[in-house]
Amino acid sequence: MKTVSIRELRRTTPFLKELVAREGEVVVVSNGEPIVRMTPIAPSKQRPKLPSLKAFRDAQPLVQTPIEQLIREERDRR
Repeated sequence: MKTVSIRELRRTTPFLKELVAREGEVVVVSNGEPIVRMTPIAPSKQRPKLPSLKAFRDAQPLVQTPIEQLIREERDRR
């Protein structure tokens, strides 16, 4: 566990990820009083891998009717 002051925290902010990973736990103090305890978060579960959009599109049947005609027919029905 490492203890850092507010001033030191401002200076080390760009390296905060490495600091917490290396130390495991970092306590931030202000005027000698601990105010924050930072600990690394456990890795979350991996999201399921989704199939590619290209594979989905390739699996869709091709429409033989031009889109303009389909739109016109839909508008005429209204």
